Amino acid sequence: MEEKQPTSQKVIKHKEKQSVIEFATILEKMAKKLKEDGKFTFVRGTEHIEVSPTNQLKVEYEYEVKGDKHEFEMEFEWIAGEHTVKTMDIE
Repeated sequence: MEEKQPTSQKVIKHKEKQSVIEFATILEKMAKKLKEDGKFTFVRGTEHIEVSPTNQLKVEYEYEVKGDKHEFEMEFEWIAGEHTVKTMDIE
């Protein structure tokens, strides 16, 4: 019997041109909110989308150069309800 894969839902997709300072400010806001509250919220008009990761993340960084075009990506993912894995200890 074939197991059903969960359906994927793109909650937000947004592209815009920003200066390096504007982009850095957004990253700083995300980092501050994650450190203080463990979450941050995207606000676009009246739309509010909360991003609330668990404590354990899988993080990926990628930097690619194609001729004059440079692309840097940061991605982090988590599984809802997953918490820090406790390591085994012997006393």
